[in-house]
Amino acid sequence: SENGFAAIGQLVLAELGGRRCEVVSAPNTRGDLVGKTCVAEEYIQMSGQYKVTMEFTDEVLLLGADNLKRRDRTPQDPGYYVECQNNRLIRRDFKSNEECQAFIASLSAEREELAEVDPDAEAKADQAAADLLAELGLDDLDVQDNAQKKERQPVPAGKKKKRGGKKKRQK
Repeated sequence: SENGFAAIGQLVLAELGGRRCEVVSAPNTRGDLVGKTCVAEEYIQMSGQYKVTMEFTDEVLLLGADNLKRRDRTPQDPGYYVECQNNRLIRRDFKSNEECQAFIASLSAEREELAEVDPDAEAKADQAAADLLAELGLDDLDVQDNAQKKERQPVPAGKKKKRGGKKKRQK
């Protein structure tokens, strides 16, 4: 409907329209709102205020532009978290911005722990492979050298490389 398009246009033209915001100052009776986040749902031109919905309580309020500061979602401050478990998307909502940020920080710490790689890991793996070959009595076999020699052998011109397939029976 045309009314819907006009409302969307008016919201987008407003400075904070449709945006995530932080309450920087609040009416005298609502000091608890300072620092909390909300979404500016509608701009009311007659009063110069925004109809906002608080993020974690879903409370709807009217606040002036001077009470709000734009605060977009970032990877460190998303407001919620979506994860995939057993091929299903699960949205994790939080009770506060602080709880969400602490959760995201813990994920980052876990990733950093996983990313720490032992610099001697490759040498240890090679040693373990050599020990296994020695245990099996194959220590005189240098598997890596044989694989490299096979790769380097050029195919003579005019001859096609044999491919696996059905073998012909000899009569």
